Amino acid sequence: MKTKLQRLFLAIILVVSVLNYSSFAATEQVQAATKIEVPQATIAAKAGMAVDVETGQVLANKNSETAMPIASLTKLLSIYLVLQAVKQGKLTWNQQVTPTADVVTLSRNMELSNIPFETAKSYTVKELYEASLIYSANAAVMALADTVSGSQDKFVDAMKAQLLKWGIKDAKIVNASGMSNSFLGDARYPGTTATDENEMSARDIATVAQHLLKDYPEILDVTSQTKIDFHGTAYPTWNLMLKGESAASTDFAVDGLKTGTSDLAGDCFVGTVKKNGFRIITVILNADGQAADQQKRFTAAKTLMEGIYQNWHQVTILQRNQANKQLPTVKVSNSKQTKVSVVSGRTVTMLLPKSVKKSQLAFKLNNEDVKRNAPIKKGANLGSIQLPNIGTGYLTEEQNDSIPILAKTAVQELSWWQKAWRKITGLF
Repeated sequence: MKTKLQRLFLAIILVVSVLNYSSFAATEQVQAATKIEVPQATIAAKAGMAVDVETGQVLANKNSETAMPIASLTKLLSIYLVLQAVKQGKLTWNQQVTPTADVVTLSRNMELSNIPFETAKSYTVKELYEASLIYSANAAVMALADTVSGSQDKFVDAMKAQLLKWGIKDAKIVNASGMSNSFLGDARYPGTTATDENEMSARDIATVAQHLLKDYPEILDVTSQTKIDFHGTAYPTWNLMLKGESAASTDFAVDGLKTGTSDLAGDCFVGTVKKNGFRIITVILNADGQAADQQKRFTAAKTLMEGIYQNWHQVTILQRNQANKQLPTVKVSNSKQTKVSVVSGRTVTMLLPKSVKKSQLAFKLNNEDVKRNAPIKKGANLGSIQLPNIGTGYLTEEQNDSIPILAKTAVQELSWWQKAWRKITGLF
């Protein structure tokens, strides 16, 4: 008898072990199914990044958290503050600006990218704005800085404050233009040295560029121009990826944004292009290659753009009010049902690697442990889910969009006698 009981006990242990192993294996399969491999992109630079403008989704990155000298990429931030001042009515495009004597003197320094000013002559905000973007004129953006904030130092303070609003805390900002402080002499920002330059990470630069394109998309009307006529003299763009320029591509209609060059920063470039229904930003910091190669940053940007558009595409992953097997269920209390299925409250699109299927996506329910009380009407808002992270996610956590979810069906509340019976049985 004892032997039979031992055999029975061993058989039960064996069955339970098999069931547990099956459950474990199934879990492993689910985990393996949700692991998404993303295509690797080539970034021929010390640091760089590619992001989707609309969502901030990161499509490629290399050393993207490391702060590095950025030279005239600084002007993207400075111009953001100029456009903000125009929008707020603090500046007008036709407003006349008379550069200070110091700015006029600096404008005549041809070691720098500059358009020389005449003493005591005025220029419109629009002229200085276009000169800053197209020819990267350092004195032009400094004249705008004085006009916006009253002084160079106060404008630098405004630049720092704007970065903090965007959650950028590791940037180093010492002037409005991005040139080395050595050119500013005694007019340097307090506490800085002659060797200081502005420094930001590729992620920081991508964040600035995204805000600029989303808040002021009209900037592309200027950054797509290949030259500026400034009081009778033509000055060419430094962006050789624009249509008709030497580094232009027939595959990509690049229409911005900004170059940057210095001994410390190397050759830098923030490019943007729209193709296949979505616009991206590419950041190249200190491009790889020979110093004499004037196109290495554009070659790096082109390779990165090609990699993104070859390997990624825009996909509708959720349809409004349509069921989807990948959506989680929501816990329900005060009902015979313990869970209720949900549908998306809106149609959702995102960029996916072309090798990834929608069935591989996993959606995380916010507040998944919270139960919803019956009765629940069909279509009732039951909370939200997060977009799945593909690769390295998004520029900021806030950009991982929250998607509302709605009850797929109605859920009936327990009757009074069912509630009473539950209380009675609960006592035992």
